[in-house]
Amino acid sequence: MYFEDIPCYTQFEEVEQIVTKTVLSVCDTAEFLGSDIYGLKNIYDLYGTQYEDIIPAFLHCRHEENNNGMRGTLFRFRLTEPLKKHILDESLTCMFGGEPPLLENLALFQGEKRLFSCVSHEVFSLYHMAEVDDELKDTVLSAVNDTLKQMPLYGQMQKIASGMKNKAKADLKKEISILHNLCCYVDEAVHYYFYMVPSQPCDFPKFRQIAKNYLTEDTYSVLVPLNDFADLQPLPIPKTSNEASGGREKFAPPYFQSEYYKQVERELRMLEYVMEL
Repeated sequence: MYFEDIPCYTQFEEVEQIVTKTVLSVCDTAEFLGSDIYGLKNIYDLYGTQYEDIIPAFLHCRHEENNNGMRGTLFRFRLTEPLKKHILDESLTCMFGGEPPLLENLALFQGEKRLFSCVSHEVFSLYHMAEVDDELKDTVLSAVNDTLKQMPLYGQMQKIASGMKNKAKADLKKEISILHNLCCYVDEAVHYYFYMVPSQPCDFPKFRQIAKNYLTEDTYSVLVPLNDFADLQPLPIPKTSNEASGGREKFAPPYFQSEYYKQVERELRMLEYVMEL
């Protein structure tokens, strides 16, 4: 099961945590890759780092010529409480050690059966680079469903969904797709040096009109006094590649990293989950 089959995984920390806890609960060993280029070479090099408490859990290592396209040393550990805590703190798709990482590409085993694997280095390809064995699919999805239904936002989006029972599914998907494109409309409006072209055109008045029906009152209220997508990004942004490479710290990041866009995405993903879209 790829992570794209897990509802709202990237939107809610609660979902990420319950998936991690569920997978860890049935595994007994873990394996990480230390890249030949920059990764961990010797287990004792973890001394003096925040990960030195996993050294006693070390079992063995072996060199791997091709681990998901990367060469390096695979370090196998018993899944002790200190190691579980690090994974819970940093996620299943974690990289231990910052930039460059010491350990990455976590795999989890029950005996010799691999139950989870990922290519954490490919952070932007999360959905297709992380998967759980199909025998855990029902258990993981059940835990996720229980978690989502206990969240306050679930009830809020149920109320919104109840007012759209007679709306055609095709229309729902089209309008929600427009709202998902908010980051593209904003980056386009402020002339961010690099942006994704929206999947369909939409001016701000129309966007605001659609948003009123799909977003919570608090989230929608942010849009009410505005006149244009550009009003959502008042911070300076890089308009050329030279500006972006010459002083990125002076500028705001792409709009998809903004807190407001993340909140819009949380509400839309929860609504899609509630409405089974």
